[in-house]
Amino acid sequence: MKKILLFVLITVLILPVTSVFAAGDQPSAWSKDTIQRGIDLGIVPERLQANYADPITREEFAELLVNVAFKKLEMVERSYEWTKEMVLEKVTIDQPFEDTDLDHVKLAYIIGSVNGTSDTTFSPDAYITREQAAQMLINTIHKSSILSYATEDDMSYSDYDQIGEWAKPAVSAAYTLGLMQGSNGQFMPRKHITREQAIVTIIRVLDYAKYITLQLRGDITVFAWFEDLTYNVGKDYVNVSYEDEGEFSLSDKTLRELWFTYNATSESGVRYDHEKAIVIYGFQSNLLNRTYTWILDAALKGEGAKVDYGYMTIETFTENHLLEFTLKDIPGYFNALVGHVYGYPKVEVDPKPIN
Repeated sequence: MKKILLFVLITVLILPVTSVFAAGDQPSAWSKDTIQRGIDLGIVPERLQANYADPITREEFAELLVNVAFKKLEMVERSYEWTKEMVLEKVTIDQPFEDTDLDHVKLAYIIGSVNGTSDTTFSPDAYITREQAAQMLINTIHKSSILSYATEDDMSYSDYDQIGEWAKPAVSAAYTLGLMQGSNGQFMPRKHITREQAIVTIIRVLDYAKYITLQLRGDITVFAWFEDLTYNVGKDYVNVSYEDEGEFSLSDKTLRELWFTYNATSESGVRYDHEKAIVIYGFQSNLLNRTYTWILDAALKGEGAKVDYGYMTIETFTENHLLEFTLKDIPGYFNALVGHVYGYPKVEVDPKPIN
């Protein structure tokens, strides 16, 4: 008996350790290793670890997107980064959905991955198509990724004409990033994307796309160390408010260093002011204040300014907020890593003050 037990123990120890998927519920061979990786990284929740050939719903895909976005933030070598809990605490959705209260849907909306199917509904149980999935992907990661649009000839999809005009910027960007490239010369834009296809695509986001800072509504970069800021978001806007907590903070420390480092403020003769410093330095990747100085100049005078950046307008020191970002409904995406361009096709950002 002892010999039998010893043999069984040795056999168990020398066998390779592998994942055990439920019998009869195996993912396809081409996706199995990638899905296992997503499970190991905590990106794929337990409820999506089955029925891999089923179409994925809007809220399920939203959860995958949120999980991969925050996993990428976790991988950035910074000592102070956003968590899901921090975002939900600091960001308010002004018009929440009436048909779902799920945190991952709220987060997907906040970071710009998704919009509603109406102003008040999300339709969480609706299945998504491949072109919708492409749009949700690029909505999330466009600002920080090196984004370019593949041409119709580049993609050579025989069903290119079936892709919705609204989806073509996302489909072409997803192609160039290697996130979604179709099969057998087709993209199949209106076919439902399955769970296993969605998971594999999400892991490609982890590998091929950049997401190094949190973006509100996909475009407005916000840093976690601004612990004295709160945000309100809607479908086409992000509003920023300052809450004076009456104590010296990491936000104070960082902005004071910037104020006395750069000539625009250090040589201005203006005393350090925390709210002015937030406006001047807190959103540099969007405002480009050191290149286009209308907002900077007005802030040093203690005045507000309004500037049109092409893909959005920004107003500072308004009656209700420190900054108000209003996003425009235009085809294509803003991208910061290829020279500050936006739209489909791309045009360079050329800010102009609004009187």
